[in-house]
Amino acid sequence: MERKKRATLKDVADYCGLSRSLVAFIISNSGYRNSTPENRRKVFEAVKALNYRPNIAARELRAQKSSTIGVAMPMSGAGIYYSNMALELQREIRRHGFSSLFSFWGGDDSEDLHGWTLQTFFERNISGVISWDPSPCFREEKIPAVVYGYRNQLYDYVILNEEQMIVQALEHLKKFGHRRVGILSVGERNQFFRKHVQRCGLESKPEWIFELTFWSRHPLDAFGKFYSGCGGALPDALICHSETEAIAAISSAAKLGIRVPDDLSVIALDGSFMTSLLCPALDSFELNFAEIAKQLVELLLSRIDAPAASLRSVKISPQFIHRESVIAYSP
Repeated sequence: MERKKRATLKDVADYCGLSRSLVAFIISNSGYRNSTPENRRKVFEAVKALNYRPNIAARELRAQKSSTIGVAMPMSGAGIYYSNMALELQREIRRHGFSSLFSFWGGDDSEDLHGWTLQTFFERNISGVISWDPSPCFREEKIPAVVYGYRNQLYDYVILNEEQMIVQALEHLKKFGHRRVGILSVGERNQFFRKHVQRCGLESKPEWIFELTFWSRHPLDAFGKFYSGCGGALPDALICHSETEAIAAISSAAKLGIRVPDDLSVIALDGSFMTSLLCPALDSFELNFAEIAKQLVELLLSRIDAPAASLRSVKISPQFIHRESVIAYSP
């Protein structure tokens, strides 16, 4: 069968008896020249009747300007952190009139496969990239970029106020009478913990500061290794990198006969609405994914408009919510 011809802008204009330029203005919503309610109604009826879809590739070619933003981010097989972030980014990018192109990597991917994820965008005409990796490759390819989660000197970036989060978590545990605290996290969060734990009047030990190895498809038993590493001599409270690590820790602890929160209070640094549905419901910092996406997209669009401007950064402070996983400590 002969393939049905795709409707053009001229077809829409002929169908509703209006000029091609006026129809283009109305469809793109870029102006209201003579676009009376009646004219807009005619155009929208014609678009529906003819099943008209704009040829974005051709429009970009004529304008020599892309309307696509790339997103390079990790994706874990557990938890909803990254799926929530991807959804909000897609919504925010669309709100600004752009389409999105996502490329993902897993925590156990090889270096070559991870690099391929970033290289994906170089073969396409994109306006800019939002990345979880501050690789210099975007700068080398002269692609505007903004980075999430990493301080760096190459790109604009958005980060969480992790030092404030650590201090707030420690003060929360102190308020409930805890004195011996450990952490399952990584990088700067562990560094901030070391910096502030004694300043907050609490005690920790080197073996209670566990450096996580991230995973992609299945959770590693970080708590089991933590328990073995400290010889079973546990602190009375534990701060976990995210809700995923906290859930895995609670499950692993239960197998060892350790009850949360009766024997061990737990705080999750990165959480979502799911933390309120657990048993016990987790004390956590609840991330506002929509706000993070908004800041990332607006920073990138500013960089696209002003490539030579000074680098900017945004620090976001999530809201801490007390639920059921921290209780008053009785020695």
